[in-house]
Amino acid sequence: MSSKRPLRYKWLLSMAWRDSRTHRKRLLLYMSSIILGTAALVSIRSLGDNMQQMVNLEAKALLGADLEVASRQPFPPPVEEMFSSFSGERSNQVNFTSMVFFPENGGARLVQVRAVEGNYPYYGILETVPQEAEKVFRSKKQALVDDGMMIQYDLAVGDSIKIGKLVFEIAGRLRKIPGETAAMSSIGPRVYIPMSYLEATGLVRSGSRLRYQAYFKFEDTVDVEALVGAVRPQREQYFLDIETVESRKRSLGRSLTNLYRFLNLGGFIALILGSVGVASAIHTYVKQKLPTIAVLRCLGADAKQTFLIYLIQSVTMGLVGSTIGVLIGIVILLILPQVVSNFIPFEMSFAPTLLPVIQGLGIGLLMAVLFALIPLVKIRNISPLLALRASYETASQKNRDPMQFVVYGLLVIGVTVFAISQTRFWFQGVWFSGGLILSFLLLTLVATGLMKLVKAYFPVSWGYIWRQGLANLYRPQNQTVMLILALGLGTFLVTTLYLLQNSLLGHLSLTAGSNQSNMVLFDIQSDQKEPIKEIMEELSLPVMQQVPIVTLRLASINGRTTEEIRADSSVAVSRWALRREYRCTYRDHLIDTETLVAGTWGKSVTTPGDTAYVSLESGIAEDLNVEIGDEIVFDVQGIPIKTVVGNLREVNWQRVQPNFFIVFPEGVLEHAPQFHVLVTRIESTDISAIFQRAVVLKYPNVSMIDLKLILSTVDDIMEKVSLVIRFMALFSVFTGLIVLIGVITNSRFQRIQESVLLKTLGGSRRQILNIMILEYLFLGSIAALAGVFLAMSMGWVLMTFVFEISFIPVITPVLAVILIIVMLTILVGTVASRGINDRPPLEILRSEM
Repeated sequence: MSSKRPLRYKWLLSMAWRDSRTHRKRLLLYMSSIILGTAALVSIRSLGDNMQQMVNLEAKALLGADLEVASRQPFPPPVEEMFSSFSGERSNQVNFTSMVFFPENGGARLVQVRAVEGNYPYYGILETVPQEAEKVFRSKKQALVDDGMMIQYDLAVGDSIKIGKLVFEIAGRLRKIPGETAAMSSIGPRVYIPMSYLEATGLVRSGSRLRYQAYFKFEDTVDVEALVGAVRPQREQYFLDIETVESRKRSLGRSLTNLYRFLNLGGFIALILGSVGVASAIHTYVKQKLPTIAVLRCLGADAKQTFLIYLIQSVTMGLVGSTIGVLIGIVILLILPQVVSNFIPFEMSFAPTLLPVIQGLGIGLLMAVLFALIPLVKIRNISPLLALRASYETASQKNRDPMQFVVYGLLVIGVTVFAISQTRFWFQGVWFSGGLILSFLLLTLVATGLMKLVKAYFPVSWGYIWRQGLANLYRPQNQTVMLILALGLGTFLVTTLYLLQNSLLGHLSLTAGSNQSNMVLFDIQSDQKEPIKEIMEELSLPVMQQVPIVTLRLASINGRTTEEIRADSSVAVSRWALRREYRCTYRDHLIDTETLVAGTWGKSVTTPGDTAYVSLESGIAEDLNVEIGDEIVFDVQGIPIKTVVGNLREVNWQRVQPNFFIVFPEGVLEHAPQFHVLVTRIESTDISAIFQRAVVLKYPNVSMIDLKLILSTVDDIMEKVSLVIRFMALFSVFTGLIVLIGVITNSRFQRIQESVLLKTLGGSRRQILNIMILEYLFLGSIAALAGVFLAMSMGWVLMTFVFEISFIPVITPVLAVILIIVMLTILVGTVASRGINDRPPLEILRSEM
């Protein structure tokens, strides 16, 4: 018995190099799909590293101070005494929402007003134009106004802005605020004024919703985290929100991690698609190499040696492709800042980092090799005689190799591990990889199902060209499934994005239907309610809802104070729900956004001894771990009010009108400090402007929410989010097109043979070209329809079970997506197949002899 033949690695490398000589251009095409996926991975991972480095470097500038303490109430004397014990420099800021008026053009807008005192920010700057305005406005009757809002209302530096009772000169355009993104300014434009003029605006009144903030700058020797730990009792007692540089770094890191994780998943999909392209390419490449494999086996090479020759080629393809992808990924870093700039609260200069480069090389190579092993492992069982006499498929069908199942198992494990590394959480990685595998299976099922249907119900009455183009979908060695996987997944991603955006915006539009409110006025004082209603009557505006609002906190639940409950770690109660401030109302009925789910509606309280049965929203009742019959004591401006949970409600929070966690019966809160909300509907934009101007000029403390403005703002933000998502979805689409080119190139020789046979049988050049176009038409249509079908299904699931709103399908844009994918498929297919009809029949017939 002969000993085991030693592996001659030099010979294997030499054979792999020689064997690739006639196919190196084609191998470069095979590599292109892995290049694109690796480029996405490297660029996004470098982006994540750069963002984390910038967060660490700019953490103080993002907070603007060493310590921030905030409260919904003015700081009480004990807290002020605590502040006095701090050794650092202090600045104050008061934030609130208010309407502002522009005398130059009569415009009005809901903004976030910030009254500042001191030198905040201590780190970073308020970026203004002119830059000196950031310092000048603090000592004068001047304001800094959001740049975007100034453009919208055609304002210039030196114009006026009316805030409350005062008119301020606009000192400068506010371009950037430490720690805030451009998207945040779109939601609520910022206006800065000096603290010394806050009282004179008349906006600080009972019921006003203000946020008081104190900022501190300490010496480098002060341990801020230890200081925060020492003031914990005051933090709990007076409901203070405290943030340090480290806590801001953590919170910002979490939000940027979400953005980074999403982009990572886009790169993940692109790389997986690229790996699928490699598997398809290697599959076809090996089939074309069967004669070479047969010769090697007849000359004495064993199965292991032939397998290693083509494995070396695959590894080389993966390594070279990953290397080129790394270089392209570095170039993409120049584009990414423009894509994500609206969602990053600082300016970044991106540079490649070493770890993502190493990861890109390693992961790109690993994915390429794992997917390439699927066709390569079958080489081991091909005997010389079988390789010379039978097709590759026949061989694989007769010899089921257990190693194939091992490779599939390794592939699933590799994809899952890769997904976990991208998301940084194992359960998210498992779910995402599972969803991706399910998408692949569904697309494969759609492709194979359609092919079987076409074959079973073949339209024999159609013309020859149509029948031949359709039959190519299920002919031997077709690539229908591979193309539908690549193009279908890209179509699925792009279409799902559009459907989500359309449904969200469409839902908001439905809330402004013909019978719904679209204007909400709040912060109305009791003595202003009737005069504002008179203005509404003059403009023939309906009072659709009138709601009193009382501010309160929880004092105790079932005899235990909120402090005791928070201190008891064994109690399953949301600490947020215990600490927060509630805005409640009182009435004797349900409204159209509410549904009673348990208990009965409580009666009005007519005598001091009656029990006050309150209504709780079901979600907040779950957070507080209370049920019907439980006792809750509320603190209303220092006065305890004992109540009993009488019923639970479900609330439709999407409707633009006042909705509440807690509703009291009548007869309890009527004499408590309160403000009011009025809800109306305004059809005309001109009437809306007249109404807002009239209210702002007479009652500047009253704020208004215009649903039309909300829609335009949400649309703007959705467009920015869509840009990021489309950027990543295009990776998948482009990778799919690369796979398409590769598949067409792989089957080029077979198509030449078919064309020659058709020519020999009398087919014209035009007929052959039309057959080819029809085949690509069918392929593109099936891929696009499969992707759209999955997108529609995913859109319905997300809208119904995640966003809990109605799914709004669209026809025209979806048809446009299908048309674009079909046209791209035909264009790429015909361009990649050019020259096939020019090959002479004799050349092909001789090569077969």
